[in-house]
Amino acid sequence: MESFESDGLFWLPEADGDQVAGRISFSATDGVKLNLIGGLSDTSSFANLNNAIRFPIIHGVAGKRYLTLQGCTRSSYRMEFPGTLREEYRADWLFAGHALLNSEGEKFTEVTVHFNNLWNWTNTSIVSHSYTFDTETQQLSTATLTLTPHETEECEIEGGKIALLSTWKIPGNRQNIGFEQDFSLRLTYENPVDFSFIRTDIATLQDLISATSDSACLPTDISLWITDESDDGGKERLNAYGQQSAQPTAKKSKSVDFLLNLADIGGLPAVARWLNFLRNRRIVLGLALSSRYRGMYVENKFFNAVSAAETLHRMEFPNSVMPKGEYKNFRDLLVSYVPEEHQKWLKEQLAFSNEPRLRGRIKELAQFCDLPLVLDCDVDQWAKMVTNTRNRMVHHDDKKGPRASNAQFYWMAESLQLLVLLCLAKFCSFQVGYLEKVKEDEGVKLLAERVKNFLQPTQPGA
Repeated sequence: MESFESDGLFWLPEADGDQVAGRISFSATDGVKLNLIGGLSDTSSFANLNNAIRFPIIHGVAGKRYLTLQGCTRSSYRMEFPGTLREEYRADWLFAGHALLNSEGEKFTEVTVHFNNLWNWTNTSIVSHSYTFDTETQQLSTATLTLTPHETEECEIEGGKIALLSTWKIPGNRQNIGFEQDFSLRLTYENPVDFSFIRTDIATLQDLISATSDSACLPTDISLWITDESDDGGKERLNAYGQQSAQPTAKKSKSVDFLLNLADIGGLPAVARWLNFLRNRRIVLGLALSSRYRGMYVENKFFNAVSAAETLHRMEFPNSVMPKGEYKNFRDLLVSYVPEEHQKWLKEQLAFSNEPRLRGRIKELAQFCDLPLVLDCDVDQWAKMVTNTRNRMVHHDDKKGPRASNAQFYWMAESLQLLVLLCLAKFCSFQVGYLEKVKEDEGVKLLAERVKNFLQPTQPGA
């Protein structure tokens, strides 16, 4: 999302006659800031001066657009000489266009989103070029660029449709003509949905590109359509701006390596399956990709990756070793053999004893997604090492041997992240052949080599 800054007038929805001048600014790292020369809050009471005043909605106009700021919290308040009041607010989201939103629960019918890595991920160009050389001088005589717009693809999703759109523009002037091409994803909903639902969908699509590449994917433009309340029933377009979960530290010129691109996973139908499956499993992606979006200690990276794998197993696989009825009878039999005053305690201790252990969960996930084939490793050894490292980290028992090194934490976390991605790929029915493509990736080959080294008998936890 492009940063901007503009002066304007701002007011509360219920007091549009009391407008206050100020400056609105946005950046992907700092989010939405509103600096007012004056105040919107009640400053008549001294008690209000130190409280974090919050307004659900602030309206404004700046840069020839109406603005709606959602989730506004006063971050500072000061009185300047000779009596000028200044307030600063932070907003969760800013909506800019030719309409004002009247509530935080406003619903939308359509969204189009651009991502920074989407064009590379599609691995498709809508431009071809040809050259003609003079037969005698062998000098270039004609250079031709041909634009062939990509036909819009569309697939059904639960509650609507998803489409892949191609876009292009010619920036510059007649003396310095440029050309830009890009792709965007459009979601159309059968019934209007609120922005929180749309944000989940955007994040789920964003995570797909991030999970299959070596760089965090970021939305660069979010356009929303809301049904006009006028008689003609038209639609109003709004642009949404908000602070991103990932830090856009990578330069635009940096090349991105893709583990799998759009064609590798099976095209737009695979994207639709991913969206349908992951909508209600956001916690798995959040844990698995947290280190991709934010820098963190390797211990946190490892622990989050373990949690992602365990959570995915709990959601998708049986969460009991024995059938529940059979285990209940077995537990009651065990409890009946102890004195009555200890039975309640023992029953509580056995409450979760029928659940699979972490080692078993990870091993089952690995076998499900063919991780041993990709990393060419002994899955029993690998699952044991992951489990022992997690237990040593949680219980801090020095008698269990030295803790894992930073390198071990890092590469085990990478292998667990790959485990989660491969499981999700299988659940979403990625195109046949994706496993071979993953196995031949240079980064995965390096990961396989590191994992093999750690699984040697001399290593802790082997």
